[in-house]
This record gives sequence, C-alpha cells and structure tokens, in this order.
Amino acid sequence: MLFGGHVKSLDDIDYLQHANFDLGEVVLRSAKARDFWKDSGVTNHGLSGFFLMAHGPFEGPANDIGNLWKKYYPALRETVDVARMMAIDFLTVHLWVDPRFVRADVLKEKKRALLDLFNYGCDNDVLVSLENLSETAEDLADILDFIPELGITLDVGHGQLLTATNTSFGIMDRLMNSIKHVHLHDNRGGYGVVDDLHLPIGRGIIDFDGILRKLLKNGYDGTLTLELVPEDLIASRATVKELLDSIMHV
Repeated sequence: MLFGGHVKSLDDIDYLQHANFDLGEVVLRSAKARDFWKDSGVTNHGLSGFFLMAHGPFEGPANDIGNLWKKYYPALRETVDVARMMAIDFLTVHLWVDPRFVRADVLKEKKRALLDLFNYGCDNDVLVSLENLSETAEDLADILDFIPELGITLDVGHGQLLTATNTSFGIMDRLMNSIKHVHLHDNRGGYGVVDDLHLPIGRGIIDFDGILRKLLKNGYDGTLTLELVPEDLIASRATVKELLDSIMHV
C-alpha cells in the first residue's frame, strides 16, 4: 500500500519526501489555502517518486440549503479548479448525508450538488470521492445509487463515532468496489466532533487489525493517508506496516 500524510505547506512536502512517504494529501479547506496552492507553482508534474492528492473544505451548517449553494458548492468547484492546476486527479470531499441528522429536503439538494460536482470533476480529470462521516453503508449506498461512479474515501476514525461497531466494516462489506482511498487515525469512540481525536494508531480503541485484515482480504492495495500531526506520522506508519505484515504472513 502507499502511505501519505497531510500537506498544508511546502515544508510538509519536503518532510514527507525525506521520510520516504509515497504521497501527500493537500488540504484545501479555506480560500486562503486554495489561493496559496494556486500561486505555489507546485504540481504533480514536478515531483518524482511522490505524488499529491487533495482534500476539500469543511461543509459548514449541514441543513442550510443557502449555505450549500451560495458558499459550499462554489468552494468545492474552486477546489476542483486548484486540483486541476496542480495536476491532482483525486479529491476527497466532505458532505454530510446521514439521514438521521440531515433533513430529507436538504439531502435531496446535496445529492444534486454532489452529482454536479462529480461531473465537473470528470470534465477536469479529477475524481471526486465522498468521505464518510457518521453515515452507514446503507446511507452511502443510497448516494452511490444516484452517482454510481462516485468514489468513497473510507475514514476509519469517523467510522468509530456514533456507533458501537466501527461502520468501516459494513462499508467494506457492501461498498468495497467504490472505496478509492483510506484515511487512518485513532480515537476512543464518542458522539461528535470533539471525539474525533486523530490519535496515533494504537492509542485509541479502533480495531485496526480487523479493518486492515478486511481491506487486504478484499484486495485493497491502494492509498492510505495518516491524518495525524507530523510528529506522529513515522511511528504510526511503522505500526500499520507491522500489522499488515503480520496479517499477510499468517
């Protein structure tokens, strides 16, 4: 598998390259960040043996249709534009589509916005991938019924929240062919954003052995971003590699 970390600065790219990571996931969460990377001159064409992916902005109020169309959707389109300028062909986006928390009328508009964004990405050679938040496999399957070619970014840490059993297992069981990227970080479970701790691998309660075992069993050999602070990246990569090695040599 290919390992990466977040990129918020030029120094982050240097750090990841020197630490022999395979990729960096450029965080485009604000207009300021998007402007910086547009002007940076950094592209995948200028990198050797290392490549970049992209991560879009946070959504904001989850049930505000005005925010969706007037603020968030334009920001997402701009994120696609920045990715294209940087020769990045993969973009992970947030869009909360859990029907327990998102009204039916808003969910309908979110599907339409996501379809428009997916098509805009295709027109610009950028694959748009939806990251799970609190959604179940059934929730995401409903979105994929509407946009069958949409990618799914499996966030293992988010899968531990608002549930007794990590939802990553159900997502892998039902939607494995749609999983195009994986985010790894640990936590202790919980019920909201404050519990999304992004701990080093092994510092929380997530069953990484079971999750990695199922990924391997289903033939996943793709990209993994460790969503951690830089000082935790190397040790957590070693932990994940040890788990993968032990699983493969059983």
